[in-house]
Amino acid sequence: IINLAMATKFYITTPIYYANDVPHIGHTGTTVFADIVARYKRAIGDEVFFLTGTDEHGEKVALSAEKTGLSPQVFVDDLAIKWQEYWQKLDISNDAFIRTTSEGHKKVASELLQKLYDKGDIYKDVYKGLYCIGCEEFKSEKDLVNGKCPEHRADQLVYREEESYFFKISKYISEVKRLIESGEFSVVPENKKNEILSRLNDEVRDLSISRQNIAWGIPLPWDPSHTTYVWTEALMNYYSATKIWHKEDFWPADVHF
Repeated sequence: IINLAMATKFYITTPIYYANDVPHIGHTGTTVFADIVARYKRAIGDEVFFLTGTDEHGEKVALSAEKTGLSPQVFVDDLAIKWQEYWQKLDISNDAFIRTTSEGHKKVASELLQKLYDKGDIYKDVYKGLYCIGCEEFKSEKDLVNGKCPEHRADQLVYREEESYFFKISKYISEVKRLIESGEFSVVPENKKNEILSRLNDEVRDLSISRQNIAWGIPLPWDPSHTTYVWTEALMNYYSATKIWHKEDFWPADVHF
């Protein structure tokens, strides 16, 4: 997503990489591409804030840690060092490396969640459906191929019924569509823009944002018996980083890879 407004301050981010293993060629390619853009923007005189980092919560990370006999925190501490060493060897010019287990990120994420809750955009309900452990998300029938997740083994798909808090994403769909269709938010390549708009034109269900039986996560500030769904708080890193590194005037980002 690209903010087309030109500015001397330029904020660019890589994806927030999932810390259940070391980087592979896909992570490397994306990071190098982002680095090229960041270096170019610096060369033409822009003030650049270039962010990368690791996404360290969630069920999959906890299961990966369990297989090694380590606690989740020790497991991600070790991996975070390896990720940073990889980027240093490649001379990646990132200005910051964020970890979603850092106290700064947890504080900002909790504050954002509380604001959404106080605004009435979060409510409690029960989620019933097929859940892919590998993707760490519930799946609809249209997400499946021959009744299976196309990304993971058949045994990764299980039926779950659990209490959850939901974000009223349906409330904001029309505005998101307007921003993309108008070009104010540019999504490239074009086929990805069309894919996102197609999904938004389908019936969009409110988003489950918590888990009750997964301890490895950020507790909801108003209900600590629930932890925040990893894909919800992880995305907040792009904002929390601007608070942690005192770069609030760079928000929102100009380019998200």
